[in-house]
Formats: sequence, structure tokens, C-alpha cells
Amino acid sequence: MKKLFNKTPQIFSDSGIVTTPDLLKNWIELSKSAATANAQQFQQWLGPVTKISAVLKSNAYGHGLIAMATLYDECDAIATLSVINLYEAVQLRQHGIKKTILVIGYLDAAYDLIVKYDIHVVIYDLLLAEQLNEVGKKYNTQIIVHIKFDSGMHRLGILPDNLDQFIQELKKLPFITIQGIFSHFAQSYIATTTHHQEDVFVIATHYGLQTHISNSHGTLTAHHKNYTFARIGIGLYGYLQKYDQDVQNMLKPVLSLKTRILQIKQVKAGSFIGYDATYQAPTDITIAIIAIGYAEGLDARLSNCGSVMINDQFAPIIGRVCMNLTIVNISSIQNCSVGQVVTVLGSEKNLSISAYDWSALTQASAYNHLTKISSSLVKIIVD
Repeated sequence: MKKLFNKTPQIFSDSGIVTTPDLLKNWIELSKSAATANAQQFQQWLGPVTKISAVLKSNAYGHGLIAMATLYDECDAIATLSVINLYEAVQLRQHGIKKTILVIGYLDAAYDLIVKYDIHVVIYDLLLAEQLNEVGKKYNTQIIVHIKFDSGMHRLGILPDNLDQFIQELKKLPFITIQGIFSHFAQSYIATTTHHQEDVFVIATHYGLQTHISNSHGTLTAHHKNYTFARIGIGLYGYLQKYDQDVQNMLKPVLSLKTRILQIKQVKAGSFIGYDATYQAPTDITIAIIAIGYAEGLDARLSNCGSVMINDQFAPIIGRVCMNLTIVNISSIQNCSVGQVVTVLGSEKNLSISAYDWSALTQASAYNHLTKISSSLVKIIVD
């Protein structure tokens, strides 16, 4: 079996089990150069005033929370990090992440951890603010908060008519420091609705606080360029699904999903392949069984229609994608061998398969596919 890397790479494993790349049967590769290039591209779009807060929610969109935070912690183009909950924030601190971390969703762990790990948190409820004030009093320290403002999406947040009173109530709490105020675009790829939400958000900019409302798509549609931060999620990972090919090509997918061939065999014409006999071999064919299935993130809807890449050629998926195994047709591919690397998502020389390609076959979004990649897979930082 060919050695996977010439030098020891940086490896992240949620299980804590020590392994070597050459023993892995399925894994994620993360391109440091792509992540850096994407951040630089967004900074160019944003201009010199607005800085980037990298969004790491939902296991960094399937890329691996700790691995991507480690990359961004070392990236000069990333100013701060945003996570969905306190649990994610604590994990980052426990793994040595140094940059400012803001929880933008909800608090789901002991509030004392906010102080212990120096975490900034979202606020949209006065009762929660009072509870956090008590934590600050307990440790004689300030709790740094960012107010979530509802500019029209009507999800979490303080409505415009209630904002001033809410801020005045927060100012009465001696251990609460209001650092910022933020909102979220509902249709960030549509200029008219985005601009309307920005117009509503204007009142939030009058308090001298840090402001942030733009997300990945909003970076290109928002007409104000003087917010403190833009919270960039899917775009940093190389995807902007709502924009045309020219814009998409300016970003580079960070993630590649790899597996190996476990077995190769010859199958006679007329044989049925896999569960429920959904594929019948039209002729004698050569098949390879690969070590990945829907539990690892290969969507079951790709059964009998998706492909993987082996030796710079597409190998069609035949039969149903199983939980942990998949069968592919390698009849037209030369020099295949057991243990050989298979690219499920990513590039091989002249070919590529992206989450966009999966979306075209399944009608599910790139977000959907990426976030369903199993968090148990080992992540390897390359280039």
C-alpha cells in the first residue's frame, strides 16, 4: 500500500485513539492553503474596515470543530471565532484556541465556564442577563455580551421597538458589559431583502457598539461596508451556492473526503448488487467495495447515481449506499488494488466532485451534505 504522506501531518481525532494515516480506512483532508485563500478573498470583498469572524457551528459545517479552529487561530485574516453554543466554545478553549470566541446561539453549559474560559456570549433575554450578572458578581468580573437584534428574520433577537429599553435595562447590571449588537440576514443572496434588513439594523448602529450582520452571501449583497465584523461560515469552507459559477470559482473547497478499497471482485452478468437488489449487472463487471457509507456522510440518495474517483477516473456507485460500505463499478479503471485511496469528495488531477455535484443529484443543499459528514472521521491538515 502506497504511503499516504511523505511527512507526518497534523491529525485530529475526536475519539482520542492514536492512529497513523496509512491505517485509516476513511478520513477527511483539510487544505490549509484553501482555507487561507478563502479568508483572504472574503477580506478583499469586505474591504479594509470590516473584519472576519469565522463561524464554526455544527462541527465547522462538517469539517471538524477543533481542526478548523486550529487553522483559523493561526490565520491572520481571521479576527475572531463564532460558535453556536457554550459547549462548542469550551471545547475550543480546552484545545488551546486563543482568539476571541463569541457564542451566537445559546448557552447550554454551566455559566461559570464563561468566566473560566473568557468567552463572549449572546444575550436576548433579560432574565438570562440577570443570571449572568450574578455569575460576574460571584467572580468579580465583567461578562461580555453581544445583543441579538431581530431585524426581520424573526428568529432569536430583540425587536426594534424594544431595543432601547432592553439596552437601558442591561446597563443597570454592574457586571454586564455590552460590547456588540448583531443580527442575521434571512435571504442574504437577495439584495432587496438584505438592504431592507440593513435599514432596520441602522438603529442598532447608534449605540457605539461593535456591529455585525453580514454572513457569507451577505458579504456580496450588503450595501454597508462599515460593520465591525462579518460572520462568515459556509463561504470560508469554499461554498457560495446561491451565486454564479464565476463567484464560486473564486473560492476553493477546503474539505476532501477519502476512503480505501477493501475488496475487488468479479461479478457475473445478471447478478444483483447490494441491498434490495436495486442494481443488476448488465454484463460481467469488476466491482470494488469501499469503506464508506451514509453513516460517514456519503448520502444514501447517491445510490445508483453518484460516483467516486479512483485513478483520476469516475467510478459509478452501484446498488444502495450501505451504512458503512459502498459498492462501485471499476470495470473501466486500470490498476486498482486493495488499500488504494478513493476520493469521495475533492479533486484528482483533472476531475473533481464537490458538494455542489451532490446537491445537483439529491436536491439537498451543500450545507446539508457537508454538515452530515460524520464527526467521528479523523481530520488531517494538508498543504
